Amino acid sequence: MDRTEASKRRATHIKLSKDFRTVETACKNIILDTRRKLAHTATHQLPKSVFGNAPGNHETTTQEEERVQMQMQLQQERLNEEIMRERESEIRNINRGMHQVNEIYKDLAHIVSSQQEQVDQIETQMESSKVNAEQGLTHIQKANARAENSQCTIS
Repeated sequence: MDRTEASKRRATHIKLSKDFRTVETACKNIILDTRRKLAHTATHQLPKSVFGNAPGNHETTTQEEERVQMQMQLQQERLNEEIMRERESEIRNINRGMHQVNEIYKDLAHIVSSQQEQVDQIETQMESSKVNAEQGLTHIQKANARAENSQCTIS
């Protein structure tokens, strides 16, 4: 994975995290607002004597509360579905990234194994060069010793 792709993924991750926090905050605000409205309607309901004891008035309030609760549940379910889709998408991206990293490691292992033969050849040639250099030094020392005995100068 090259740097541009990694930076794109990082940017996408940051954006998705920010979007998630925004949606989460909005959801919490909706839930709090709905709770406040329910609490407000419960504390500010007019006494029954104003409407009389008509059963229809109580049912209307109960039906409205049920409707509000159903809407809250639907919004919560939609939010949960959205979060699950985002998580699934991110898991797939992570899985894809892991497969790419696995392929990179396989390629790297192949390159290392193919280059190992060349490294071994270089090592063998270096050992051979060392032996040849030592033999060459021995020959020069022998030639120098013979030259001293014959009083020839090598310049």
